[in-house]
Amino acid sequence: MPKFDPQSIKKYRMLLWPFGFFYWLLIFWRNFFYNIGFFVSRKLPCKVVSTGNLSVGGTGKTPFVLFLANTLKAKGLNVAVLSRGYKRKSTGTHVVSDGKTLKSDLNSSGDEPFMLANKLRDIPVVVDENRYRGGQFICNEYNSDVILMDDAFQHRRVFRDLDIVLINSNHRRPKLLPYGLLREPLKNIKRADAVIFTKANLTPPDEKLVSSVSKYCSFTMESNLMLNTQLIGLDDSIKPVSDFNGPVVAVSGVGDPDSFEVILEEAGLDYVHHFRHDDHVDYSVIELEVIREVFLAAEAQAIITTEKDLAKLEDLKDLPVYALPVGVSLNTKDEEQLIDLVC
Repeated sequence: MPKFDPQSIKKYRMLLWPFGFFYWLLIFWRNFFYNIGFFVSRKLPCKVVSTGNLSVGGTGKTPFVLFLANTLKAKGLNVAVLSRGYKRKSTGTHVVSDGKTLKSDLNSSGDEPFMLANKLRDIPVVVDENRYRGGQFICNEYNSDVILMDDAFQHRRVFRDLDIVLINSNHRRPKLLPYGLLREPLKNIKRADAVIFTKANLTPPDEKLVSSVSKYCSFTMESNLMLNTQLIGLDDSIKPVSDFNGPVVAVSGVGDPDSFEVILEEAGLDYVHHFRHDDHVDYSVIELEVIREVFLAAEAQAIITTEKDLAKLEDLKDLPVYALPVGVSLNTKDEEQLIDLVC
């Protein structure tokens, strides 16, 4: 691998500077026009809670949406989830689940909405690139009390009653694209009503970052990423982690593969190879065959993946493929305060 001296690194950073400045200008003026009311956020006839982040991925947003949806439902609220359905093959308003029956497939839904629809019971999941149109559909069709708008902190066309922003605790020196992973400057977190540092049990959040965030949002808390000891198969079968005491092959297409490896280790799973793919990856035939060959050559007991990736490995159904579920937990006081904000 080639090594770059400091002057070379500085040169490449200078080449990126015009792109970074142009991106900053776009973000600045867009938010400016919303802040002065030139662009208007349209209000839906029910409460809207946005769960989002400042970075481009890896915050554990999908497990958090699952946690929040189930928690609000347990409080007696009629909940629905609205997403744009990133990389889906369909367009317009598309029902992934009506809360009773799965109405769509992976390609038409997008990987995260499809996973949410498979996990949530009595909670509709709808995708629409026009969030206001999708929200109106949910209000009219399901008479929801609360819509959880997934990955929507930057989507300001819809008014939200509560903005929750998630920050991965292992982020240390966040920088704006293209130098780093931030979609907008850190100070814009002042629009948030609550900030949650996720996966704090895997990596404690950086004190300097917590201090910086606290200057803009006074309501901050930490959440933990908890593993489930019951693996889920492609055929919905359940197997305890303890059944696998030999080598396994790990496969993931998530924004934070490092945390997936930590979870695998905590589960006691001995992975001999980890196929790390980009977030929202569509596995090609060649990639799947490589996974198969490595699995067979290693004489592994199973292929272990994430819940989001499980359905994408359908072509490996003749092999033992299992997802390792994860969940989110807050301490009791923080959970109560967060639910009070919603209700």
